[in-house]
Parts: sequence; C-alpha cells; structure tokens
Amino acid sequence: MNFRLSVLLFLPPLAMLHAQHGSSPDRPFSTPDDEAAGARSFRSQCAACHGGDATGGVVGPSLATGNFKNGGSDEALFRVITKGVPGTAMTAFPLNGREVWQLIAYIRAVNIGKAAEQAKGDAAKGEQAFNTNRCGHCHTNGKTTGGFIGPDLSDIGSHRSLSQLESAILEPDADVGPDYWSLRARTKNGQTITGIRLNEDMTSFQIREASGRLRSVWKTDLASYEIVRTSPMPSFKGKISGGDLDDLIAYLASLRAQPISEVQAK
Repeated sequence: MNFRLSVLLFLPPLAMLHAQHGSSPDRPFSTPDDEAAGARSFRSQCAACHGGDATGGVVGPSLATGNFKNGGSDEALFRVITKGVPGTAMTAFPLNGREVWQLIAYIRAVNIGKAAEQAKGDAAKGEQAFNTNRCGHCHTNGKTTGGFIGPDLSDIGSHRSLSQLESAILEPDADVGPDYWSLRARTKNGQTITGIRLNEDMTSFQIREASGRLRSVWKTDLASYEIVRTSPMPSFKGKISGGDLDDLIAYLASLRAQPISEVQAK
C-alpha cells in the first residue's frame, strides 16, 4: 500500500485537525459516496443497537444529536468504533481505516440532518433571542441585513450539528478556522488596521473590515502585525439562560439551505 494513503487511512483524526480549516477535521473519506457507504455499513452493523435512523434503540443511545458520552470529536468516534467501550454492549468493529472514516462521515451527516428535529428549544423564540442578543450586529441570518465580522448564518443548520452550534455559542475560541483569523496591524505612519484575514501572500494581506469593506494591505507599509487566531465573538457562557440557549440553538439549526429545485424555480 502507498505509504501516504496508509497514513491517511489509519492516522487518528486528532493528528489531522489542522490539516485544512484550522481545527476543523479533514476527513479523508467524506464525499456523498462515502456517506452512502457509511450508511450501508451502519445499517448492517450498527442499526440493531442504535436504531435504523440512528436515533437510538433498545441497547444503544441516539447518535443523532452529536452529543456522545465518550466524546464527540472525530478522534473519540474513531476510538469507540475501533476499540469499543469496555463494560458496555459497544464492542470493537474489525473495520479498515476507510470504512471507519465512511461510518464517521455518515454519523456526522445524521447529526446535521436531524439537528432541527432533535433540538430541545423553540425556533421562533430562538429568533427573538438572536435579535435580543444582537447577533445580527456581526452575523446575517438571511432575513435581515447583518454584520460582516462573523460568518453568514443563513444556512448554518445545513452545516453544523447541535453540539457544534452550542460550542460555537459558549466556547467560540474552541474551533476557529483560518477563514476567520484576524489581522491586527499598525502602519509605519501609526494607523491601526484590523479585519478578517481573507488571504495572505508573500507581500500583502487581503482583509474584510468590520464595515464590510474589502482592503489590500502591503506588508512593506506595516511597522508591525499579528494574526489573531481567536474568535472575535464573545462567549455567551453565563450570559444566556438555559432556555434561551436551547431556543437559539433550535433557531440556528432551522436555518437551512434551500433545495436546488426551489432555488431554480425563483
């Protein structure tokens, strides 16, 4: 077997966390075809305990929410699938590396696909919480003109599980991809420059300022600069009630990409 392919197949996910989008896992097998293969594997080997739709069975818990007792990271899932959980009905499965990745890809797709229906809160109240907490100052939700500091949330429910949404609200620094690293710089004439770093090459930065303005900055014009790898979003831990948090998560999970057929019809 090719050495590089062998590493990709069997390297634990944690070692790959920074390979593509910051701390977002770069799974080597996560295409729609891989998800389909993972679904077949799930039905044949996992559904008896976890239910045909992964929402739980007589023996196994639900895998639909993304909240797992033995850890929710890809590394933890890889470990549970390949090593099992001592003292439980979860035994190790003799799958090769590719099959494990495909199974993880399917589980992640289920986490996202079922997020809205699994959410505990009220999406309508969650929209109110979105507005009350001034989330629109930094984000747009597809309904109103929002800010440019944070990502567009118009279809965030199509890309994030419930646990990922909760983590983003309570621990925003836990997973900040390079697309949302910031530039903080001072020019040689004393001007302060800040913005989201969109691109960087040997001679310049391209940034988006808080106003939404796109700007190129020449490195030769700078007296100093740093790349800020933390999130500009403040943590809402201890600042939002449990009920409002559940409602906000339900609302974000409900923000979905329109089916292609609907988009084409417009």
